Parts: sequence; C-alpha cells; structure tokens
Amino acid sequence: MIESKTAIKHGWGSMPHRSVSGLTTKEREAVKNGDKVFFRIDKTHYMQSGYKIVTHSPYGWDSREPTTDELTEILKSK
Repeated sequence: MIESKTAIKHGWGSMPHRSVSGLTTKEREAVKNGDKVFFRIDKTHYMQSGYKIVTHSPYGWDSREPTTDELTEILKSK
C-alpha cells in the first residue's frame, strides 16, 4: 500500500461532484495498475476510520472507506 501525502478529498457522501485531487503521477499509475493508495482525512463522523482508499473510474478520481483488512494493513504500516 502507498500512502499519499498530497491527496485532497472534495465533497462527501452522495454529492455528485465529489473527487480526490493532488495525486502524484506515481500514485495515479499505481491505482490504475490495481495497487492500493490511501490518504489520511480528518474524521467528521465517529464511524469513519480516518483514512480513505483512492478509486478510479471513467468519471475521475474518488475515494472510499477501507475494508477491515485494508485498515489493519494501513495501521500496521504506521
């Protein structure tokens, strides 16, 4: 897993224009190749983990909450 220090989340929940910006070229290529890229966020809800996993679709860059296994892997890397 790769930690992004430059990723910035825009929008939350079901907002139609939510996205992630600030990814480096290396991080973008890693996501496209199937690798996991995560970044830290400020928790705004008690159910949030404090981390997001970057996703990519034809509509652009977005993020999602990590699964339990992914969160365990993230916390072990710290």
